[in-house]
This record gives sequence, structure tokens and C-alpha cells, in this order.
Amino acid sequence: MKFEQVKAGMTLYDVHRYRMGNTTIRTMGCWPVHVVSVDEKARTARVHWNVTFNPEQTYTERQLKKLRAERPLLVKTGFFGRERLATREEKRAHAGPRPRGGLRCPRPTTRGTAR
Repeated sequence: MKFEQVKAGMTLYDVHRYRMGNTTIRTMGCWPVHVVSVDEKARTARVHWNVTFNPEQTYTERQLKKLRAERPLLVKTGFFGRERLATREEKRAHAGPRPRGGLRCPRPTTRGTAR
């Protein structure tokens, strides 16, 4: 996301891979990041990603570039709740309305065929 498009009050999404506990299994994660204020002179923004427990943080332009404007669609694959980003075909098949709220990104109703 370009810095010029970031405005106070926006909700952006941090999407990246992470390990599932004390294992080598990796999955995709999606967390909402709320923009509190934007400093255009310093090219930074004050954000928080969990209103209840985490204090506001200062994100630089480089950190803001990695965030997404829209909530991605994650698909469960195989065992242990592993997830991946949806393909174009899966996105077209799931073109219905997305539920709002919660900390997790929405998931399609169909499961992956890999076992």
C-alpha cells in the first residue's frame, strides 16, 4: 500500500507466514492494523493492532508498504489448520459477501483436497 493512500481511521491488514507453536509447520496469518494518525512530514503513522492489550506503535513508510488494504481470503489445506492464500479461481468461487468483525480473516466454506 502506498503511503499517500494511508489515512487516519483506516483498517489495514498484516498478512505473513508464521510458525504454529513449537513445530516446523508454517501457516499464513492475517491481523487487522488500525491507523490512528499519519505524519506526512516524517512519513510515519501511529498504529495499533490490538486495541485492548498492545500500545500504539510508530510504523515507517517501509512497514506500511507491506500492509494490505483489503482482507485476504485464506484457504485451509491438509491437517493441523494450515492455511494459504486463495488462488484466483477460489476467489471467484467465493465472491459472496464477507463477514466482518473478529481478529481472523474470513475463510471459505470448502476445504482443500490435499491430505
